[in-house]
Amino acid sequence: MNDWKKYPRNRKMREEDGFLLIVPEDFGEKSSKTMPMFCDVCELAFSRPDDKTSFDRFFCCSTCADTWAYSRQKDWENGWRPTPEAISVAVGRRILANPIIRFE
Repeated sequence: MNDWKKYPRNRKMREEDGFLLIVPEDFGEKSSKTMPMFCDVCELAFSRPDDKTSFDRFFCCSTCADTWAYSRQKDWENGWRPTPEAISVAVGRRILANPIIRFE
């Protein structure tokens, strides 16, 4: 079964490789209705309340928006994204600034 079928509460479903996938109706579309768990740019998890606003506007987390999207808004809207090297440096700075908390 490869075709999506309607599922209650504005979701859709299909069977794939023995698993039943249930996702929002707009899954796979860039939409302000469904926000993924991870930023498309830096690939870190969304974790702040203002990430939703940034996702709705730029399809990225608030830190990526603050770092790149606002300052190059026209370029961003035309598809420009930072280089993988620039992203790696920025992510490294973020990780150093945020301590890792472990629950054991």
